[in-house]
Amino acid sequence: MLKIGEINQLKVKRKTDIGYMLTDGTEDVFLHFNETNHQTLQDNQSVSAFLYYDFKSRLAATLSTPIITVNRPDFVTVKEVNHDLGVFVGNNISKDMLVSKDYLPYDFNLWPEKGDTLYCILKLKNRLVAKPLNKVEINLKPETKLDLHQHIDAYVIHAGKEGLNMMSASGHLIFVHHTQMRRVYRLGELANVRIARIHEDGYSGSLIEVKEKMMDQDAQMLLDYLIQNGGKMAFTSDSDKDLIYETFKLSKKAFKRALGRLYSERKVIFEDDQTILVKGE
Repeated sequence: MLKIGEINQLKVKRKTDIGYMLTDGTEDVFLHFNETNHQTLQDNQSVSAFLYYDFKSRLAATLSTPIITVNRPDFVTVKEVNHDLGVFVGNNISKDMLVSKDYLPYDFNLWPEKGDTLYCILKLKNRLVAKPLNKVEINLKPETKLDLHQHIDAYVIHAGKEGLNMMSASGHLIFVHHTQMRRVYRLGELANVRIARIHEDGYSGSLIEVKEKMMDQDAQMLLDYLIQNGGKMAFTSDSDKDLIYETFKLSKKAFKRALGRLYSERKVIFEDDQTILVKGE
């Protein structure tokens, strides 16, 4: 029985005007000349052929080796984004695989962009599609362990309200809480994450740079906010932490550090539960 979405061991049954007819002894499938990797095949020759549905939804074969199959997940690159359908990923064959919008976030801002990387496996329903895998579906066991405070590049494999699940190219799974990032990250995006905590089943990380550097950046952000809002803001070190995070995407601790930096540099003063920009700034 032919196995769609997998590599099949088949034999050449006969040559046609535009390709070859392959068989498993019971069922036949067509291999176009363009899918032979420039090989000339002989009758009864054994070949390893990947079976998929072509652009006209016909079952077809290729001698190109796919990156992912229904049994083998891997990283694949986003080639095209179509908000009506989903995103298409390359699979080292002539037809890119669709990641249905049903597998993607509702918010288009969280969708992968062209060039991003997803960790997928093929799924066969009425058609052959690629499905991104989440943390519980990934069974990789990295050969190396990460160290505390180590920096490593990792891809976003899930973006939710609590934060991000990320995975390195070697299979390390890293969770980043939403308080440990300063902006929105999309599915498939590559980012450099710092290992902040080590657990038995994985790692927790941070996408915030070291404290001193971030304090400078945060202080500048508050200064810009003040300038854009007439030199005043209804935020002080006593403000509600949720309102601070909603407005600035800063924890209260980081906000107080940045505000303290501005105050120590005499760029702001505090009056009537407000932070006020010093004249001349």
